[in-house]
Amino acid sequence: MISSIVRDISRAFSPELPPELGNLDQHLDFILPKVVAYGEDLVEAHFWLGKRWKEVRDDEGFHESILHIFNPGGEYLLSLDGNIVKGGWRQLGTYNTLIIEMSGRSELFDLRFMNGDFMILTKHGDQLRKGQRVFFCLVHEPSAKGSGGELDWRNVMEKLYNIWRENSLSIWAWIFFILLLGLIIYGSVD
Repeated sequence: MISSIVRDISRAFSPELPPELGNLDQHLDFILPKVVAYGEDLVEAHFWLGKRWKEVRDDEGFHESILHIFNPGGEYLLSLDGNIVKGGWRQLGTYNTLIIEMSGRSELFDLRFMNGDFMILTKHGDQLRKGQRVFFCLVHEPSAKGSGGELDWRNVMEKLYNIWRENSLSIWAWIFFILLLGLIIYGSVD
């Protein structure tokens, strides 16, 4: 109960996502600089290994269920509507970089943000210039569900933005709340 009160107070004093943000990449460009301080590194394997990571896209015609599973020992599984393709993964040295190998292809991905619910990757190189997606947004599968079923990509972005709202402004919201409460008490004593 107290945590929900804290969350409500924090959200009351924090800004909403700007309405002019259009696609998933624009949302992530706006949100990632704010949440990166609350993220983890790939060396903290318990945050990402052995989990079912659901891929989130903003494509109107995207209706497939894509899961990415990074198992210990370098096994990578890609599930497309339940059909599995096996591959491999490895971390590039001490960098927050993954090499994903599948079907004779190897691709280099840089970690942009990760916590227990989100894993945001970018494929190395200028993907925007090539007309490709800039970000690969992966959400821990249970976190991609809401009370009404699967969350759409905008609700997933709202959930990611809430990481910043609930962490960065909560101290200021509490200070303001305590000052306001003090003023009310002071005013009622007279």
